[in-house]
Amino acid sequence: MCRLARRVLGGFILLAIVVVSLPNFAHALPPVQGEVVSMTAGIPGTMVIRDDKGQLHILNLTQQTQLGGRFKVGDKVLVFFSPYGVSAVQLQMGNR
Repeated sequence: MCRLARRVLGGFILLAIVVVSLPNFAHALPPVQGEVVSMTAGIPGTMVIRDDKGQLHILNLTQQTQLGGRFKVGDKVLVFFSPYGVSAVQLQMGNR
């Protein structure tokens, strides 16, 4: 009986830890719109964009990042994030 009570208690503690940590993990950052300032060639690579407020964002691009075209310095882009990092980069309409 004592063994069963310990297992049940351990299960509840594990469940509580998962439930408490989920809200922080599940939130992704809002999309960022900006202009490409610099970038490295190839994947994995980096892209630096400047948003409307003048803030710089360094993006780590991986094999999982969905790229919506070929980018160059000066392009206007919209960047989407997931809990794992940069999920997609899209070229803004009327850019070229």
